[in-house]
Amino acid sequence: MTKEFKVFYDGTSATQEQLDSIEEIVVEQEVGHQWVARIKIPVCIKEDGSWDAENDPAYAEFARVRVEARIGDGDFIPLIDGTIQSQEPDLNASPGLSVITLLVHDDTNLLHREAVSESFPPGDGDSEIVTSIFNTADLGEDPDIDDLPARPDSNAVLNQHGTMMEMLRSIAARYTNYHAYVLPGTSAGTSKGCFKKLPTEPDPGLPTMFLSGPDRNITGFRIQRNSGQAARVEGAHLSMSDKSVTTASAGPGDTAPPSGETAAGGTATDTRLRRLPPGIGDHTDLQEAADGMAQESSFTLSADGSVIPACYSAILSPYRMVSVRLSNSRYSSGYVIYKVVHTLGISEYTQSFSVLGNAVSPEASPSASLPDVSALLAVSFNVQVDIF
Repeated sequence: MTKEFKVFYDGTSATQEQLDSIEEIVVEQEVGHQWVARIKIPVCIKEDGSWDAENDPAYAEFARVRVEARIGDGDFIPLIDGTIQSQEPDLNASPGLSVITLLVHDDTNLLHREAVSESFPPGDGDSEIVTSIFNTADLGEDPDIDDLPARPDSNAVLNQHGTMMEMLRSIAARYTNYHAYVLPGTSAGTSKGCFKKLPTEPDPGLPTMFLSGPDRNITGFRIQRNSGQAARVEGAHLSMSDKSVTTASAGPGDTAPPSGETAAGGTATDTRLRRLPPGIGDHTDLQEAADGMAQESSFTLSADGSVIPACYSAILSPYRMVSVRLSNSRYSSGYVIYKVVHTLGISEYTQSFSVLGNAVSPEASPSASLPDVSALLAVSFNVQVDIF
């Protein structure tokens, strides 16, 4: 399979000379964190004593950079679109050892620039507040926001203390599996704000990962099962209007995964007990908040690995779910992609990943190691050396 990448400087596609000057690009994408790219460019001294790229406007701090990649005949997928936040010149007296590294951050920066203290108008629902924040950030594309339920007390005033992103994440924490984040936009120089639930089904655009058999496409799958983090969540809320008390309780296994059974082990006495923050019932349904916190604690499986470059035909990214088949292991299940590190080198493109899961298969299946015929991949090893 062929692998290609594109780089845009300030919205303009990089020249062949600029592409040839890049030694390596590493893009780190992680749930709940700003995405970062490190672009390594070798430099040398010119005849007049100056260093290559030292004063190139394309590499200047706060200049805009976008990186896209594709595998085979698929579409180019943006890995990051943001600004250069720092330069790291590493100059060496020995020939061929000097490099400058550009550190690019995505547009989460635009939501973290200023910490403020302000109140939103009474009556504004969380959906309206989230939309307003993303519109204020002016990321370039319309935000993608999943529907949110109405708050139980429409007269309650919601206050922002901190940055816009901190406010978005505080709202997301009140609901089940919601996350606030920024993705690269469809065109160079744009990004898109997202406020969405984590998926509960594997993404049809991501091939199944196989650890063994003729369809093997990952090098390993290192699993950690941490049932100790699972928690039962309880809370109570006093309504100031009618003095009624509402209670809520939820456990990590109360909401069964779409397939399989919960991965949280142990008995009720083994499970930790956590309390909802005071006052949360003013802004969201108390049971919704308890369900969300308990379900988040149910992701007790974590794993990491790498794909085999010539065998995996898709580009991974966080906030998506992928199906994993580990022969007949009970850990063959769907996992939410938590982190991806893309390494685009001179001759190869590799992807390492970290995933989270909250389900295991009910029992081992004798046929689990056999690949689905529909998932077979036609793999070509004709890598074009003039591309990477």
